[in-house]
Amino acid sequence: MQFGPKVTKYLEQYRAEHTKFSTRLTHMIGIPMIVASLPLIPTAPPVGVGLFAAGWALQYLGHYFEGNKPSFYGDPTYLAVGALWAGLEWAEILTGKKLLPEAGEVAEVAAA
Repeated sequence: MQFGPKVTKYLEQYRAEHTKFSTRLTHMIGIPMIVASLPLIPTAPPVGVGLFAAGWALQYLGHYFEGNKPSFYGDPTYLAVGALWAGLEWAEILTGKKLLPEAGEVAEVAAA
């Protein structure tokens, strides 16, 4: 999948900071829980808040395994990048198609 150089750079950096299987797994479950919780919080508060809290708990557990801080601490853009990354990871699993940029792709995009 083709992304602009800025999005590609963010996705590459996100990948570099999330290398362990345990971190990737907790993020692939936790991020969709957080996203799904947002419309539920005003309409079904117990369910929405539960999903939100559990999703963030998984996020922080993943960073405990990885031994680093969440990317969005330094740049809030990573809140959206994480959601994009998780969606693309799930789409890759479900379709078998490679959608996330490979390491070094940012240089290729910039040169094109």
